[in-house]
Amino acid sequence: MRTFAPAPAVILIAAGLFIGSLRTQAGPPSSSLRDLKLLVPQSAEIPGWSPRGDAQHFSGDDLYVYIDGGAEIYNEYGFRQVLAQDFVDKNQKGVTLEIYEMTDPTAAFGIFSFKASGQGRPADIGADSEFEDYYLHFWKGPFLVTVTGFEANPECRDGVTAIARATGVRIRETAERPAFLLKLPADWIKPGLKYLRGALGLYNLHPFFTRDVLKFREAAVVSLEDARVFVFGYPNPAEALARLSETRQVMAANPAYRDVREFPDGHFEAVDSKGNALYARAKGSVIGLVLSPKAIVIGEDLLKRLRS
Repeated sequence: MRTFAPAPAVILIAAGLFIGSLRTQAGPPSSSLRDLKLLVPQSAEIPGWSPRGDAQHFSGDDLYVYIDGGAEIYNEYGFRQVLAQDFVDKNQKGVTLEIYEMTDPTAAFGIFSFKASGQGRPADIGADSEFEDYYLHFWKGPFLVTVTGFEANPECRDGVTAIARATGVRIRETAERPAFLLKLPADWIKPGLKYLRGALGLYNLHPFFTRDVLKFREAAVVSLEDARVFVFGYPNPAEALARLSETRQVMAANPAYRDVREFPDGHFEAVDSKGNALYARAKGSVIGLVLSPKAIVIGEDLLKRLRS
């Protein structure tokens, strides 16, 4: 069993949170799974490093055996299988490669965005990548790849990069980022952006509620200089308006929020327990919510930039 170790900026909180009602993206029968061993680089592709021992493989509910405390978030995005292979150099320094096959490229981008801190540097591998301290994440096609070195020294960092790059070459599939991100201004799409597919991911970023009130299909969260912007997507404008109304009502009944006010133009404002102001409105099939001490002042200008 491995302990779930996300990027330092992300803490997975699951206890007491509607786990039984979470919407998960179930994977297909094992017969349709890719042979992940074909994506593992061999010694000739990574000079100085060799596979050590047999690869570990987990699919379906076996993910709970492999990851202690973090399987739920993978399932929320859409998990199919994972393969983990250890590598070692001549000095017995170790690096571990993990290849996660997700249900589709959107799921792979989503779990990449959830795990990446936004504080590392791009590694020019796959569609998006981040190298920070001793680990490297990238996604390509329906795959999330994580390579981890267990010592913070140049040899391990070089090994992490070489193994990640060789794995990326073996993955032939390519894909674009989720179309939902086209609703955002181009300058909001940057390292640190989070793409969500369910309430557990949202709860870990900001616990608005302890149950799934917003019931979004997909969402994006962007951290700006003086605000955090949440954009929740729905099938149609009517659903977005209904969810906005319910969100306002639940906040008004929740002692964690005060000064909840609805305005004639359809938006509402509130203040949370930490003194942050909230400004929320529906725009087409999305809800935009700005969280900031200055949200009342800047919220409308920010949400005007969303594409409906």
